[in-house]
Amino acid sequence: MRISTTQIYNSGIDSIQRQQAELNRVQQQLATGKRILSPSDDPGGAVQSLQFRDSMARLEQYARNGSMASARLGQEEAVLGQALDSLQRVRELAIQGNNATQTPETRRAIATEIRQQLAAMYDLANTRDANGEYIFAGFASLDRPFTEGPGGAVYNGGSEARQVAISDGRRIDLGDPGDAVFMGIPEGNGTFVVTENAANTGTGSVREMTVSSPGAWDGTPRTIRFTAPDAWEAVDAGNNVVASGSYAEGGTINFDGLSVRLGGAPAAGDTFELRASTGQDIFAIYSSLADALEQPVAGPADTARQAGAIGRALGDLDQAAGRMSDVRSSVGARLNAIEAQDQQREVEFLELSRTLSEIEDLDYAEAISKFNLRMAGLQAAQQSYTMFTRMSLFDFLR
Repeated sequence: MRISTTQIYNSGIDSIQRQQAELNRVQQQLATGKRILSPSDDPGGAVQSLQFRDSMARLEQYARNGSMASARLGQEEAVLGQALDSLQRVRELAIQGNNATQTPETRRAIATEIRQQLAAMYDLANTRDANGEYIFAGFASLDRPFTEGPGGAVYNGGSEARQVAISDGRRIDLGDPGDAVFMGIPEGNGTFVVTENAANTGTGSVREMTVSSPGAWDGTPRTIRFTAPDAWEAVDAGNNVVASGSYAEGGTINFDGLSVRLGGAPAAGDTFELRASTGQDIFAIYSSLADALEQPVAGPADTARQAGAIGRALGDLDQAAGRMSDVRSSVGARLNAIEAQDQQREVEFLELSRTLSEIEDLDYAEAISKFNLRMAGLQAAQQSYTMFTRMSLFDFLR
């Protein structure tokens, strides 16, 4: 068969280029440490690699979500701690103001400090995070959640908390809407509340309210009326007597599964109104307490009404503290859940990385052997090409 010179040259060049391409591929593998440089190297492995990388990217996003949620919840927990400190301080001031040794002037000074605490509580309720978003505004995170209106606090935020995914099947609240934290706090003992009538002339005031038999009371209003300093009767809204009994100073009045302990000496004709508890906001509790401390006291009856108002405020402060503690516990539980999810995610990410490494990573011993083999093949191709190029008739003419 006749082989032309051109064919010999092209064949030699093709061989050299092929060996160079193979050598270059092995060099790239050694440089990157990866066995698969393109999907054609291992189609099945390339598909698995993409799937694992997608899973790892998703885990990394969940990690960022968890980090962001931890920062925001950590800030909320700190704010709730400050709110609890404020409640404790106001409670101390209420006890101090209820002391008989206080004068109207000292009570007004105490009320001034409580109003300062009220302003500070508004600031806490309107706290922003590092992004400038209000942490107690729910979905309406760019709107100032609490404003002070003529009738008291107004909530402008959303009623639902924002959520973020920390795993494929778990979402977690980024915070708590302000109405669930600072508003809707039940009055008194959470079931009913008793107040002194403004027209009372005796010194009787409410000291304690408890539920002795839950479910026995139908929730409708009652009026406790003293027919004599040592006798009382309870009437319903239709003025029907539902219970009656005798009274001694400091004694307890029991009816409809409810217990009311009074202090002082009620006068004949004095009444006490009993109704179901309703929700109120923490700002109203502070304001009512300050108002009670500032009210003028002209005699024993006014003193009794003031003591009753302060006593109710103390109960309301305890309810508010309980609400804050519950929310704070919920925040702590969410932080623990994020931490536990982080640990689980790290284990999953490590396992995915190990499996991906088995698919993609290069066996250096095998690659170096291939490199040496390709180098030898390239050298052989170059030497044979050189020898072929000298096979010319002119090389033998002298």
